[in-house]
Amino acid sequence: MKKRIIALILAFVIALGCCSPAFAKESKDETVNPLSQAGTSDLPFILIRGMNFSGLYYKMGTDKEQNCLGEIKAADIIKVVLKASTTAIFKRDWNVFADIACDYAKDLMGLMACDEKGNSKYDVSVQDYPLAISNYPELQNGETDEFGILHAACDIYGADKVYYYNYDWRLDPLTHADKINKLVNQALKDSGKDKVNLVCASMGGIETISYMYKYGTEKLNRVIFLSSTFTGTHVTTDVLQGKIDFNSYYVYMYLRKLVAQNNKGLGVLMDALYKIKLFDGVCKFLNKTLAPNIIDEVYDYFLTDTFGTMPSVWALVLPEEYDACIKYMFEGKEEKYADFIALTKEYQKMTAQRDEMLYKAVEDGTSICVVAGYNSATVPVYVGGGSNGDSILEADRMLGKAKVAPLGTTLSNDKDAHFKNPKISFDNTVDLTNVLFPENTWAIRNGRHVGCNYGTDMSTFLFTLVNYKGTPTVTNVKGYNQFMDSSTGYDLMLVK
Repeated sequence: MKKRIIALILAFVIALGCCSPAFAKESKDETVNPLSQAGTSDLPFILIRGMNFSGLYYKMGTDKEQNCLGEIKAADIIKVVLKASTTAIFKRDWNVFADIACDYAKDLMGLMACDEKGNSKYDVSVQDYPLAISNYPELQNGETDEFGILHAACDIYGADKVYYYNYDWRLDPLTHADKINKLVNQALKDSGKDKVNLVCASMGGIETISYMYKYGTEKLNRVIFLSSTFTGTHVTTDVLQGKIDFNSYYVYMYLRKLVAQNNKGLGVLMDALYKIKLFDGVCKFLNKTLAPNIIDEVYDYFLTDTFGTMPSVWALVLPEEYDACIKYMFEGKEEKYADFIALTKEYQKMTAQRDEMLYKAVEDGTSICVVAGYNSATVPVYVGGGSNGDSILEADRMLGKAKVAPLGTTLSNDKDAHFKNPKISFDNTVDLTNVLFPENTWAIRNGRHVGCNYGTDMSTFLFTLVNYKGTPTVTNVKGYNQFMDSSTGYDLMLVK
């Protein structure tokens, strides 16, 4: 029973820690024109999207077609937990809690599992878009995140110059690289150009790195890593080592932001529950009673043969902890998972060359920009959970290996740190001095994950970078600071 509860929790760790928040409130500022500061480029525009849970279909094209993952809503999760808890207490049987919670988890993500070779266990497909967006009217008028980006791109360039790479995010990024190459070649053939501009959002970062690794950067004029996984993530690295931890403050901060943005009353309730130390009690129970005794069983029971065998997850593992991850997940089972382990080693070979590959790309004429948000808790149920990020991924990794203070703290007590070193944010939280691209990286306080909704300042900013004549830097792109703030996650405010 206990291991089923933790299995459910770990499933949510991966799911929430990697996907865009489907339950986030959408907003659009009708007064903002996404074209107001963006020029136009005559090069094709390609968007490599992030994880698309709602885009995975079981038995697609048949009468049994269904989404592989139900919609993740904070309200639904809370309802399930409350129902399971009250029923278990009433019946004095915690097996009831496990049954209700695991039934919900099974309905939500049961069809997503991969086998010991990294292939999908079930007949799962995604919609493919091998041609320009002009052939797919349904993609031209979206409002939020990647679809908002496509909408603005169609306005700016025309739908016949816009391309969209959708993919089964669970599977091999090196195989995806082949399909990205086909899309790039299609765009070049259609346009008669010899280069493209490419934006990669969230999980699209590691897909783009995979493309560069296999096919080089000769055909890339500009690459923008937006809220991107291009340097890996702590969440995958921690979870694949069993580093599970529940910090009461971060759990409170994370859940409060999810529920309070649509309901102020729920925010007040969350505050009250935190003040009476309910979160402390729950997290202490999870950390001290359940996790230490059953974590190994949980991985054997659930995680290894589902998320643990998704190739994409392993492409995000930090190199310095790769061996520890392999040992934890597959020790004593190396023969069974030999093919999969060989696949993960190729990802590590790619990761080892990543930094030099990116630097070489710049030397050869490809300009690279990095944009990410910070000042929100990440999913707070792994050791690195609660890290300063954008609610989904950690800011230090998205910004290209930045130095970032834990949420609610500062890098130092020096109130003048920014004025002594302009690469330190005004709030003394982010230090971009030693990131991969210090002059081409922008950090946005309170910025949302892939928060480029159509008609917002973030959309304008993104396309200003895409269309900038020459190499965009934090000093020559006028109207935007290296460090900016956002009241909504979409609309930018300059910090001076």
